Amino acid sequence: MKKIGIIACFFGFLFTSCLSTNNVVNPKEITYEEITAQDFFDSSDESLFTDGKAYKVTDVYIIGASKEYNEAIIYLGKNLNSSTRSVYATDYVVNMNNTDPTWRNRIDSIKYNEHFNGHYVVYLYSQEVGDIFNGYTKRIYLYNIEGIPTQEEIDADIAATEAARIAEEEAKQKAKEEKLAKMNNAGKELANGYTYHGIDEVEKNQKYFANGALESGHAYYISGFIVKYGGSMAKIEYGDGFFFSSQSSAVYIDYVNQKVKTEVIDEGIKTLLGQDIEFPITVVVAGGKGITNIPVVLGVIKEE
Repeated sequence: MKKIGIIACFFGFLFTSCLSTNNVVNPKEITYEEITAQDFFDSSDESLFTDGKAYKVTDVYIIGASKEYNEAIIYLGKNLNSSTRSVYATDYVVNMNNTDPTWRNRIDSIKYNEHFNGHYVVYLYSQEVGDIFNGYTKRIYLYNIEGIPTQEEIDADIAATEAARIAEEEAKQKAKEEKLAKMNNAGKELANGYTYHGIDEVEKNQKYFANGALESGHAYYISGFIVKYGGSMAKIEYGDGFFFSSQSSAVYIDYVNQKVKTEVIDEGIKTLLGQDIEFPITVVVAGGKGITNIPVVLGVIKEE
Protein backbone atom coordinates (compact mmCIF):
# COMPACT_ATOMS: atom_id res chain seq x y z
CA MET A 1 0.00 0.00 0.00
CA LYS A 2 1.37 3.40 -0.95
CA LYS A 3 0.18 6.52 0.88
CA ILE A 4 0.63 9.92 -0.78
CA GLY A 5 0.08 13.59 -0.03
CA ILE A 6 -3.68 13.93 -0.29
CA ILE A 7 -5.62 12.55 -3.21
CA ALA A 8 -4.91 14.55 -6.35
CA CYS A 9 -2.19 12.33 -7.79
CA PHE A 10 -4.50 9.44 -8.45
CA PHE A 11 -8.13 8.37 -8.08
CA GLY A 12 -8.55 9.35 -11.71
CA PHE A 13 -9.61 5.83 -12.51
CA LEU A 14 -12.52 3.48 -11.84
CA PHE A 15 -12.42 0.66 -9.35
CA THR A 16 -13.64 -2.90 -9.38
CA SER A 17 -13.89 -5.26 -6.47
CA CYS A 18 -14.02 -9.02 -6.20
CA LEU A 19 -15.45 -8.98 -2.70
CA SER A 20 -19.09 -9.66 -2.04
CA THR A 21 -21.04 -7.93 0.70
CA ASN A 22 -23.19 -9.31 3.45
CA ASN A 23 -26.48 -7.53 4.17
CA VAL A 24 -25.91 -4.73 1.68
CA VAL A 25 -26.28 -1.24 3.20
CA ASN A 26 -27.81 1.68 1.31
CA PRO A 27 -25.97 4.73 2.72
CA LYS A 28 -28.68 7.10 1.51
CA GLU A 29 -31.23 5.51 3.84
CA ILE A 30 -29.09 5.51 6.99
CA THR A 31 -29.60 7.78 9.98
CA TYR A 32 -26.24 9.33 10.86
CA GLU A 33 -25.54 10.20 14.50
CA GLU A 34 -23.57 13.44 14.86
CA ILE A 35 -20.35 13.33 16.88
CA THR A 36 -17.19 15.43 17.01
CA ALA A 37 -13.88 14.37 15.56
CA GLN A 38 -12.48 14.29 19.10
CA ASP A 39 -15.10 11.77 20.22
CA PHE A 40 -14.70 9.76 17.04
CA PHE A 41 -10.92 9.45 17.30
CA ASP A 42 -11.05 8.72 21.01
CA SER A 43 -13.15 5.63 20.30
CA SER A 44 -12.42 2.47 18.33
CA ASP A 45 -14.27 1.31 15.24
CA GLU A 46 -15.37 -1.76 17.18
CA SER A 47 -17.06 0.30 19.88
CA LEU A 48 -18.63 2.80 17.49
CA PHE A 49 -19.97 0.76 14.61
CA THR A 50 -22.30 -1.65 16.37
CA ASP A 51 -25.85 -2.59 15.42
CA GLY A 52 -25.71 -0.69 12.13
CA LYS A 53 -24.72 2.64 13.66
CA ALA A 54 -23.42 5.34 11.33
CA TYR A 55 -21.92 8.72 12.07
CA LYS A 56 -21.79 12.30 10.90
CA VAL A 57 -18.36 13.35 12.18
CA THR A 58 -17.68 17.10 12.45
CA ASP A 59 -14.43 19.10 12.41
CA VAL A 60 -12.41 16.46 10.59
CA TYR A 61 -9.04 16.85 8.87
CA ILE A 62 -8.35 15.07 5.60
CA ILE A 63 -4.74 13.93 5.93
CA GLY A 64 -4.02 11.83 2.87
CA ALA A 65 -5.07 9.03 0.57
CA SER A 66 -3.83 5.84 -1.03
CA LYS A 67 -4.90 2.98 -3.26
CA GLU A 68 -5.06 -0.46 -1.73
CA TYR A 69 -5.55 -3.11 -4.37
CA ASN A 70 -8.63 -1.79 -6.19
CA GLU A 71 -9.93 0.31 -3.33
CA ALA A 72 -9.57 4.04 -2.65
CA ILE A 73 -8.57 4.81 0.93
CA ILE A 74 -8.86 8.24 2.55
CA TYR A 75 -7.11 9.03 5.84
CA LEU A 76 -8.86 11.19 8.41
CA GLY A 77 -7.46 12.87 11.52
CA LYS A 78 -8.48 15.17 14.37
CA ASN A 79 -5.53 17.42 13.47
CA LEU A 80 -2.68 17.40 10.99
CA ASN A 81 -0.29 15.71 13.41
CA SER A 82 -2.63 13.13 14.88
CA SER A 83 -2.76 9.45 14.13
CA THR A 84 -5.10 8.71 11.26
CA ARG A 85 -8.12 6.51 10.66
CA SER A 86 -8.56 5.02 7.21
CA VAL A 87 -11.93 4.69 5.51
CA TYR A 88 -12.88 3.05 2.25
CA ALA A 89 -14.00 5.62 -0.30
CA THR A 90 -14.13 3.98 -3.72
CA ASP A 91 -17.80 4.75 -4.48
CA TYR A 92 -17.41 8.30 -3.23
CA VAL A 93 -14.28 8.92 -5.31
CA VAL A 94 -15.81 7.49 -8.50
CA ASN A 95 -18.90 9.63 -8.06
CA MET A 96 -16.89 12.80 -7.38
CA ASN A 97 -14.58 12.16 -10.33
CA ASN A 98 -17.65 12.09 -12.54
CA THR A 99 -19.52 15.04 -11.04
CA ASP A 100 -16.77 17.39 -9.80
CA PRO A 101 -13.43 16.51 -11.45
CA THR A 102 -11.41 19.24 -9.70
CA TRP A 103 -12.36 18.22 -6.15
CA ARG A 104 -9.09 16.35 -5.60
CA ASN A 105 -6.90 19.32 -6.55
CA ARG A 106 -8.91 21.64 -4.34
CA ILE A 107 -8.53 19.40 -1.29
CA ASP A 108 -4.81 19.12 -1.98
CA SER A 109 -4.38 22.88 -2.22
CA ILE A 110 -5.93 23.54 1.21
CA LYS A 111 -4.34 20.78 3.26
CA TYR A 112 -2.49 23.34 5.40
CA ASN A 113 -5.20 25.99 5.30
CA GLU A 114 -6.74 26.23 8.78
CA HIS A 115 -9.82 27.96 7.38
CA PHE A 116 -10.84 24.79 5.54
CA ASN A 117 -9.01 21.65 6.63
CA GLY A 118 -10.26 20.64 10.04
CA HIS A 119 -13.77 21.83 9.24
CA TYR A 120 -14.90 18.94 7.07
CA VAL A 121 -17.97 16.90 7.96
CA VAL A 122 -17.78 13.24 6.93
CA TYR A 123 -20.50 10.62 6.85
CA LEU A 124 -19.34 7.12 7.77
CA TYR A 125 -21.04 3.77 7.89
CA SER A 126 -19.95 0.14 8.19
CA GLN A 127 -20.44 -2.82 5.88
CA GLU A 128 -19.42 -6.46 6.16
CA VAL A 129 -17.46 -7.71 3.17
CA GLY A 130 -16.06 -11.10 2.27
CA ASP A 131 -17.55 -14.42 1.33
CA ILE A 132 -18.99 -17.51 2.97
CA PHE A 133 -15.78 -19.44 2.44
CA ASN A 134 -13.33 -16.98 3.99
CA GLY A 135 -15.67 -15.16 6.30
CA TYR A 136 -16.72 -11.54 6.54
CA THR A 137 -14.92 -8.52 7.96
CA LYS A 138 -16.31 -5.13 8.83
CA ARG A 139 -15.13 -2.13 6.84
CA ILE A 140 -15.78 1.55 7.47
CA TYR A 141 -16.97 3.40 4.38
CA LEU A 142 -17.13 7.07 3.47
CA TYR A 143 -20.50 8.14 2.13
CA ASN A 144 -20.03 11.88 1.81
CA ILE A 145 -17.82 14.87 2.66
CA GLU A 146 -19.26 18.27 3.41
CA GLY A 147 -17.12 21.40 3.44
CA ILE A 148 -15.03 21.02 0.29
CA PRO A 149 -14.72 24.63 -0.85
CA THR A 150 -15.23 25.84 -4.38
CA GLN A 151 -12.29 27.34 -6.25
CA GLU A 152 -13.94 30.74 -5.87
CA GLU A 153 -14.01 30.29 -2.08
CA ILE A 154 -10.36 29.22 -2.04
CA ASP A 155 -9.33 32.22 -4.17
CA ALA A 156 -11.31 34.57 -1.95
CA ASP A 157 -9.66 33.12 1.16
CA ILE A 158 -6.19 33.52 -0.37
CA ALA A 159 -6.97 37.14 -1.23
CA ALA A 160 -8.36 37.85 2.24
CA THR A 161 -5.36 36.21 3.92
CA GLU A 162 -2.94 38.25 1.84
CA ALA A 163 -4.85 41.45 2.56
CA ALA A 164 -4.75 40.67 6.28
CA ARG A 165 -1.01 39.97 6.09
CA ILE A 166 -0.35 43.27 4.33
CA ALA A 167 -2.52 45.14 6.85
CA GLU A 168 -0.63 43.51 9.73
CA GLU A 169 2.73 44.41 8.22
CA GLU A 170 1.60 47.97 7.65
CA ALA A 171 0.36 48.21 11.25
CA LYS A 172 3.69 46.90 12.55
CA GLN A 173 5.60 49.34 10.38
CA LYS A 174 3.41 52.23 11.53
CA ALA A 175 3.88 51.25 15.19
CA LYS A 176 7.64 51.02 14.65
CA GLU A 177 7.75 54.43 12.99
CA GLU A 178 5.67 55.97 15.78
CA LYS A 179 7.95 54.43 18.40
CA LEU A 180 11.10 55.72 16.69
CA ALA A 181 9.57 59.16 16.20
CA LYS A 182 8.75 59.29 19.92
CA MET A 183 12.30 58.29 20.81
CA ASN A 184 13.70 60.86 18.40
CA ASN A 185 11.54 63.59 19.97
CA ALA A 186 12.81 62.54 23.40
CA GLY A 187 16.34 62.89 22.05
CA LYS A 188 15.53 66.34 20.71
CA GLU A 189 14.38 67.43 24.16
CA LEU A 190 17.62 66.17 25.70
CA ALA A 191 19.57 68.05 23.03
CA ASN A 192 17.88 71.38 23.78
CA GLY A 193 20.38 74.18 23.13
CA TYR A 194 22.52 72.01 20.84
CA THR A 195 22.50 71.41 17.12
CA TYR A 196 20.69 68.06 17.07
CA HIS A 197 21.64 65.10 14.90
CA GLY A 198 18.68 62.79 15.25
CA ILE A 199 17.66 59.23 14.48
CA ASP A 200 17.91 59.73 10.72
CA GLU A 201 21.66 60.24 11.15
CA VAL A 202 22.21 57.47 13.69
CA GLU A 203 24.75 55.50 11.63
CA LYS A 204 26.89 58.59 11.06
CA ASN A 205 26.49 59.50 14.73
CA GLN A 206 27.81 56.10 15.77
CA LYS A 207 30.77 56.42 13.42
CA TYR A 208 31.64 59.92 14.63
CA PHE A 209 31.43 58.84 18.28
CA ALA A 210 33.59 55.76 17.77
CA ASN A 211 36.22 57.82 15.96
CA GLY A 212 36.30 60.89 18.18
CA ALA A 213 34.63 63.17 15.62
CA LEU A 214 31.77 64.67 17.64
CA GLU A 215 31.63 68.46 17.38
CA SER A 216 31.33 70.83 20.30
CA GLY A 217 27.89 72.45 20.40
CA HIS A 218 26.29 69.49 18.66
CA ALA A 219 24.30 66.63 20.23
CA TYR A 220 23.91 63.19 18.69
CA TYR A 221 21.28 60.44 18.91
CA ILE A 222 23.31 57.23 19.40
CA SER A 223 21.99 53.68 19.67
CA GLY A 224 24.01 50.55 20.43
CA PHE A 225 25.76 52.41 23.24
CA ILE A 226 27.60 49.94 25.51
CA VAL A 227 28.83 51.16 28.89
CA LYS A 228 32.33 49.90 29.71
CA TYR A 229 34.66 49.94 32.69
CA GLY A 230 32.15 51.11 35.28
CA GLY A 231 30.86 53.91 33.09
CA SER A 232 34.15 55.65 32.35
CA MET A 233 34.15 54.50 28.73
CA ALA A 234 31.70 53.26 26.10
CA LYS A 235 31.66 51.32 22.85
CA ILE A 236 29.28 51.09 19.93
CA GLU A 237 27.77 47.67 19.28
CA TYR A 238 26.84 46.88 15.68
CA GLY A 239 24.51 44.08 14.58
CA ASP A 240 21.76 42.41 16.60
CA GLY A 241 23.94 41.31 19.53
CA PHE A 242 23.10 37.62 18.98
CA PHE A 243 23.66 36.25 15.48
CA PHE A 244 25.93 39.05 14.39
CA SER A 245 27.64 41.71 16.48
CA SER A 246 30.86 43.64 16.69
CA GLN A 247 32.02 46.49 18.89
CA SER A 248 34.05 49.59 18.26
CA SER A 249 37.06 50.63 20.28
CA ALA A 250 36.28 52.07 23.70
CA VAL A 251 35.88 55.86 24.00
CA TYR A 252 36.24 57.90 27.18
CA ILE A 253 32.98 59.59 28.18
CA ASP A 254 31.71 62.07 30.71
CA TYR A 255 28.19 62.88 31.96
CA VAL A 256 26.27 66.11 32.17
CA ASN A 257 25.55 65.30 35.82
CA GLN A 258 25.64 62.44 38.30
CA LYS A 259 21.93 61.71 37.83
CA VAL A 260 22.46 60.94 34.14
CA LYS A 261 25.43 58.72 34.96
CA THR A 262 23.25 56.76 37.38
CA GLU A 263 20.56 56.33 34.72
CA VAL A 264 23.12 55.12 32.17
CA ILE A 265 24.58 52.61 34.64
CA ASP A 266 21.12 51.38 35.66
CA GLU A 267 19.96 50.89 32.06
CA GLY A 268 23.23 49.72 30.55
CA ILE A 269 24.46 47.25 33.18
CA LYS A 270 22.20 44.51 34.55
CA THR A 271 23.10 41.93 37.16
CA LEU A 272 22.24 38.35 36.22
CA LEU A 273 23.13 35.45 38.50
CA GLY A 274 25.64 37.62 40.29
CA GLN A 275 27.35 38.74 37.10
CA ASP A 276 27.17 42.20 35.52
CA ILE A 277 25.95 42.07 31.92
CA GLU A 278 26.30 45.04 29.57
CA PHE A 279 23.29 45.87 27.39
CA PRO A 280 23.15 48.30 24.46
CA ILE A 281 21.12 51.41 25.18
CA THR A 282 20.21 54.60 23.33
CA VAL A 283 21.59 57.92 24.51
CA VAL A 284 22.12 61.49 23.43
CA VAL A 285 25.77 62.54 23.52
CA ALA A 286 27.18 66.03 23.11
CA GLY A 287 30.55 66.76 21.61
CA GLY A 288 33.19 67.59 24.20
CA LYS A 289 35.02 70.84 24.76
CA GLY A 290 38.59 71.89 25.27
CA ILE A 291 41.76 69.92 24.73
CA THR A 292 40.36 66.56 25.91
CA ASN A 293 37.18 66.85 23.80
CA ILE A 294 35.57 64.07 25.86
CA PRO A 295 31.95 63.38 24.75
CA VAL A 296 29.29 64.19 27.32
CA VAL A 297 26.23 61.97 27.80
CA LEU A 298 23.16 64.19 28.14
CA GLY A 299 20.62 61.47 28.90
CA VAL A 300 19.14 58.04 28.20
CA ILE A 301 16.28 57.40 25.76
CA LYS A 302 14.23 54.46 27.01
CA GLU A 303 12.35 52.21 24.63
CA GLU A 304 8.70 51.89 25.59
